[in-house]
Amino acid sequence: MARISQFFSHLFLETVLQMTAFPNLFSHFRIGSLNIRNRIVMSPMETHLCNAEGFVTKELINYYRERALGGAGYITVENTAVDPAGRVNDGMMCIYNDTFIPELKNLVDAVHAVEGKIVLQLSHAGREALPYFTGTGTVAPSAIPSPLTKEMPKELTIDEIKAIINAFACGAERALKAGFDGVEIHMAHGYLVNQFFSAESNTRTDDYGGDTSRRARFGREIVEEIRKKVPADYPVICRISADEYTETGLKLEESKEIAKILERAGASAIHVSACNYASAFFNIPCYYLEEGCFIHLAEGIKAIVNIPVLSVGRIQDPAMAEEVLKENKADLIVLGRSLIADPCWPNKVKEGNLDDIQVCLSCNRCIESISDKKLICTVNPYIGKDERFHLQQTTKPKKVLIVGGGPAGMSAAITLAGRGHDVSLWEKSGELGGNLRYASMPPKKEPVKKYLRYITKQVEKNNIPVALNKEANEDNIKQFAADVVVLAMGAKDVPVEINGMQENGALTVKQAFSSPDTIGNNVAIIGGAAEGCELADFLSSRGKKVSVIEMRRVLGLGLVAHPRFHVCERLRKQRATLIVNAKVTEIGSDYIVISRRRQPDEKIEGFDTIVIPTLHQHNTELEPMLQSFVPEVYTIGDAKEGRTALEAIAEGVEIGLKI
Repeated sequence: MARISQFFSHLFLETVLQMTAFPNLFSHFRIGSLNIRNRIVMSPMETHLCNAEGFVTKELINYYRERALGGAGYITVENTAVDPAGRVNDGMMCIYNDTFIPELKNLVDAVHAVEGKIVLQLSHAGREALPYFTGTGTVAPSAIPSPLTKEMPKELTIDEIKAIINAFACGAERALKAGFDGVEIHMAHGYLVNQFFSAESNTRTDDYGGDTSRRARFGREIVEEIRKKVPADYPVICRISADEYTETGLKLEESKEIAKILERAGASAIHVSACNYASAFFNIPCYYLEEGCFIHLAEGIKAIVNIPVLSVGRIQDPAMAEEVLKENKADLIVLGRSLIADPCWPNKVKEGNLDDIQVCLSCNRCIESISDKKLICTVNPYIGKDERFHLQQTTKPKKVLIVGGGPAGMSAAITLAGRGHDVSLWEKSGELGGNLRYASMPPKKEPVKKYLRYITKQVEKNNIPVALNKEANEDNIKQFAADVVVLAMGAKDVPVEINGMQENGALTVKQAFSSPDTIGNNVAIIGGAAEGCELADFLSSRGKKVSVIEMRRVLGLGLVAHPRFHVCERLRKQRATLIVNAKVTEIGSDYIVISRRRQPDEKIEGFDTIVIPTLHQHNTELEPMLQSFVPEVYTIGDAKEGRTALEAIAEGVEIGLKI
């Protein structure tokens, strides 16, 4: 009895501590008829998991079901087309006629079955729609080209405006029939309603253009028409860009007026976001932007409306989320990419397991992926599947040796140990992490540091024996007598051959990252892809004068567009010398010679340190040696082929599920 009493006392204390740590974040809330178990909302994010016609698939149902299981207060399903002319790609969810209702109902039922709540976002892209998907021209309030596609849209007539308003209302009615707990109207990010709101994209002179009130009329009438088709307490949430972050676009003060108009029209809540396609590098904030970068916008809207306000924008830290609620800057916290990376973020925070949160890198690989294929995530290869939460235990445990403690090796080790295999990990260096260690060094790469802490902690929690400073070879692997060996040693870094590099002491990128204090004040970095630009930022932030020389015309290749834009902007502000379309043909003691097409060679002098690029070649020599005495041998990650952390982590998990 004493032991039982002690257990329940410990359980009660643990619960009290959790509620004390985040009492606001895990308090109940209500929007109309929607009763929400906590203040965490999943953001509407396109997945491309629908089929080409816009119907729900099993993958999509798995994806949202897992995030409902993970504890979000409610799920907001991605932007859903109310009109076929408003689609942005062929994987976009649709609701423009009744044929979509049965499959949408299957999605709703799957989320409700795990006690989740689900809201559908209704959308029309306007001039941002893609004609090669829709088969029709684009439309907009005014004939002003899209900043994304440069397509010239057709200016909508009054009758066409009325038809689209009706399409939104009918979409809401269908969402209600499918069982959704509410709808959100996409009025942000440069899509059609936002285009009407903004004087930058709306130059009409009729009742739908001119002053703020008339430009807000389209959005107001959408809310009013939806209200006619749904119950009075049915949630109708409006997502707005409170600041477009463009010279002539919407600013917070005008958005306050729009929010009041929407409130009077019958909006149940305002979801405050930012930006449009002209400011897209800020819209989905990557690691170069501060966490919580749009909170001030939600705070501004909350100050003038009497309905709930949702805040979004790189809110990854539960302590920050709690503070926003405590200080009454918003009523609900919207998480996007954090729930792509870890669907169980809410439950892990509630249970106090903060070390177990799989950290979003804010790298925006997810955003890049949906332009032409299904959603992917650097740290979560399980998207659209449900194995992550139901890892099948092996019926035949094997003795497995992982060679290499980078992202591929650690992912494999964690997955295999989680399934019941006897796993050991050898790492030839003095610490785990592989290339993640270098990736975490440049400025603003704190998310990579956090992820590295997370994944090494998971190795520890799975009680995986780790041998550091242990280089694998044929003899010691034979002596270990493993049933399975997974080779994840990383790539072989081979310096690019440049005349004079050896005799003049050129460094590799990794050597430069490892010893910045020994590097001179004037540095030439040969190769301006991802590694070169991030090294340049790293050294510039330490006061070094940096020159980057890239043979292609674009810097930062290998990075997603958002961080590529920001790192190049940082280098320009730091007055780095950026040279493109130039090949380095010779290295001297303090100079380089560059060759440009149709120009004479140029000698640039005065460098203290010269950094050369490396080729990341496969590292497979051990595999054939082991196959004669190890029953199963696999090579994964950069050892198989030099790529990114995304492929390394995915291959680690894949092999972990296979063995």
